Amino acid sequence: MQKLSEIISKKVYSFASGSQIGYVLNVVLDGEYAKVDKLIVVDEETEEEAEIDFKDAMLRVEGVFVTSEEKLNYVQSSVQRRLLGKQVFTNKGENLGKIKEILLKNGKIQAFLTNFVIFSSKNISFDGRDFLVVGGKKKDNNFILQKNETPLQTPSFERLVKITEVATPKETKPAAPYRISSDPSGLIGKMATKDIVGLNNELIIKKFEIITAKKISEARKHNKLNILFYNCK
Repeated sequence: MQKLSEIISKKVYSFASGSQIGYVLNVVLDGEYAKVDKLIVVDEETEEEAEIDFKDAMLRVEGVFVTSEEKLNYVQSSVQRRLLGKQVFTNKGENLGKIKEILLKNGKIQAFLTNFVIFSSKNISFDGRDFLVVGGKKKDNNFILQKNETPLQTPSFERLVKITEVATPKETKPAAPYRISSDPSGLIGKMATKDIVGLNNELIIKKFEIITAKKISEARKHNKLNILFYNCK
């Protein structure tokens, strides 16, 4: 099982040239939200975006590898379904939180995890500009969800169960820091609310400055993306 957040921001390498050709900015899902169709790759220098068919990409811990730059397609016609961080409601207007993670297996989507619940692609009825709607896709759709008690663990998805209350343990270990978002492209166009300083006290982004893809790339190099997520609007 793999997390979508482990693919976003991975560096992309070409075997043909032996060079880094960019990093993964986002993924493109198929129309049924059942699998990853393409990877959106950005050149850090030119900020130009291109697509790579998921079947042509080799995903490894160290990065994403392709046989050559010829696998890049600069003619983009696909709709980019940016779901990480997206608000989710039921068809009755109930708030289910925001999508924090998407679990994959060989590129096929196993489940979507929000702050509160786990659901499958079969539950999705509509994907709008600002939020996602689940439930009511079919007339006989029972729309059953599982409560998300441990969002970063891999549950069994053969059958989703009804939401049940679970007793809170008396003692819990401190939670590890959680990455706010896995899709840095969502920051583009927002405004920084404080100065962001790099590893060598280099000023990366000024307060009140509009965030661009180039600024996101600089923040990533200095490991300041999380700070940028906290300090923008």
